[in-house]
Amino acid sequence: MTGRAVTAPDVPDPVPGLFSNAVLRDGILYVSGMHAGGAGPVPADMLEQARTALRRVVALVEAAGGTAGDVVRITVYVTDMSQKAAVAQARREVFAQAPLPAATMVAVTAFVAPDLLVEVDAVAHVAP
Repeated sequence: MTGRAVTAPDVPDPVPGLFSNAVLRDGILYVSGMHAGGAGPVPADMLEQARTALRRVVALVEAAGGTAGDVVRITVYVTDMSQKAAVAQARREVFAQAPLPAATMVAVTAFVAPDLLVEVDAVAHVAP
């Protein structure tokens, strides 16, 4: 089976020719790093940026036929680890039911745009 690119109405299109927002292959959805950029002003705080990034992840999973409960792994990249409580709050809002996704949080120095504070990539198992 070959993979297919997945898009969602509330998720900005990726840079043409560079990557897909998500790829579904053999029931596994691989979601590229989602952040709060690309659709109007970027919120200034970590909490709102994390909410936006996580909602975009879920929107792509839903576009592939799944739900938030199908997300099995996330990686969260942040520019300021002292703001991890804000990211945790956003995660609790988006992933409210067990089993919660496996997760890793990594501090980075910067993203592609200087106003971005958080980015999230994910893997989901979407039943065929």
